[in-house]
Amino acid sequence: MQEMIRLKPALVSKIWGGTRLGSPAAGQDNYGEAWTLSARDDYPSIVDTGSDAGKTLVEYLVAHPSAAGSNAHVMEAFPTLIKFIDAASPLSVQVHPDDSYAHSHGMPYGKTEMWVIVDADPGSFLYLGLREDMTPNEFAAAIADNSIEEKLNQVPVKPGDVFFIRAGLLHAIGGGILLAEVQQNSDTTYRVYDFGRVDSHGKTRELHIEQAKEVALLEQPGYLGAPVHPSEVAGGTRQLLGQGTCFRTERWILNDTAELPITDKSYVALMMLNGNAQAKLGEQIEHIKTGETWFIPAGNATVHVTPTDGVCTLLYVCVPSQEA
Repeated sequence: MQEMIRLKPALVSKIWGGTRLGSPAAGQDNYGEAWTLSARDDYPSIVDTGSDAGKTLVEYLVAHPSAAGSNAHVMEAFPTLIKFIDAASPLSVQVHPDDSYAHSHGMPYGKTEMWVIVDADPGSFLYLGLREDMTPNEFAAAIADNSIEEKLNQVPVKPGDVFFIRAGLLHAIGGGILLAEVQQNSDTTYRVYDFGRVDSHGKTRELHIEQAKEVALLEQPGYLGAPVHPSEVAGGTRQLLGQGTCFRTERWILNDTAELPITDKSYVALMMLNGNAQAKLGEQIEHIKTGETWFIPAGNATVHVTPTDGVCTLLYVCVPSQEA
């Protein structure tokens, strides 16, 4: 039987973490990330409802091998990772390689991701790309003399903004931002600049300058937002926010009941950003609250979602077909 399941996130402490994801144990860094859909052994999500409650998502997918859908075979591992990120201070400036570079350098995968701003303090911004084009040598020199920060392109943000972070794009999340991240399930990251920060032991974190020189797009970023405008659907609006090999993300804003499609090609994750809703799959009825992520296994079906507080905003994530 096709059954919606709520996932309990894995909370990850970070040196830059904020206070919106929970309170860590004494002596730990604040939680910077909540991995709401994670089929990774290091920080797995936990099935929180239904007949498989208590299993990790990894264990659930082993027990239900068809639940991810045939499109998920694009990677050997489960292809998608979804998080909330709460940054009290800026993250390091980073860049990710594409799959081709990663494969040629002994790593399984590169990384593409996208962000949806959930909340942002006044004056908050992201670093995305460069203000002006640079050569690799100019780039390395700016890191060495600590002038790279002033070379980075600052983009002010507000709730609802969307950014697609393709492989090769220099990027960092600024302080005061809570966002949802949908990404290829990979941790291949090259740290470029860390603002002179040290950890609780007084040590700086490793930088990866030579690798970054090889993969970074040393140019102005261009348009990074949603590729299309919202379209009217029964119950509200539906908008494609971004798509990569390992994920397709839509935003549904509902003021009445809407029908969300599920196919046998891919699982669907519903991540509630604002508001609350009732979701009905066959005879199963569940209540989805702000901040929750629910997993719906692959299978031809329709989920009826009805906002219970007037309006709700949710992300609908699946793995797209690779057919041209």
